Amino acid sequence: MDNKRLSVDPTSYTSLLQLIARAESNDNYNAYFGSPNNSTIKFTEMTISDVLAWQADFVQQGNASSAVGRYQIIDTTLSELVQQLGIDTKHKFDQDMQDRLAIALLERRGAEEYINKELKREEFATNLAMEWAALPKVTGANPTASYYDGDGLNQARVGIPDILRAIDPIRAK
Repeated sequence: MDNKRLSVDPTSYTSLLQLIARAESNDNYNAYFGSPNNSTIKFTEMTISDVLAWQADFVQQGNASSAVGRYQIIDTTLSELVQQLGIDTKHKFDQDMQDRLAIALLERRGAEEYINKELKREEFATNLAMEWAALPKVTGANPTASYYDGDGLNQARVGIPDILRAIDPIRAK
């Protein structure tokens, strides 16, 4: 009997990443909190260090969130991912980097546990809602609401069937 753990085929994340991107940023790699259709500030041309500085300034100016990019990654999460993945902050916050960071967040929230049947699909969806406020929390009281519902900033922008359908294609290598 083989007890080898399965790892996720990263190409199987496509549907889920697309759903998250549409819900969080209108699929815009240069979006920022309050400006999902931004085309002026080019985060994809900035280094990660520059993005982190921009986020700090943005919040210091009184804005409620530092979320930037296709997946609306906040400053603390970006800093954690840089440390966790050993990324040089001189790297560009380009499309490839943003996708890489989003995949790391999917994995942090239990993608491997899901394909190894240690997490049910609904539990994985709930974990994802803890990362991305535009997703419904799926389980518990008021499952169609954002995990952050009531904070005055966030609401679920997709339905439960949508997130579950986007999770379904995730498979092992």
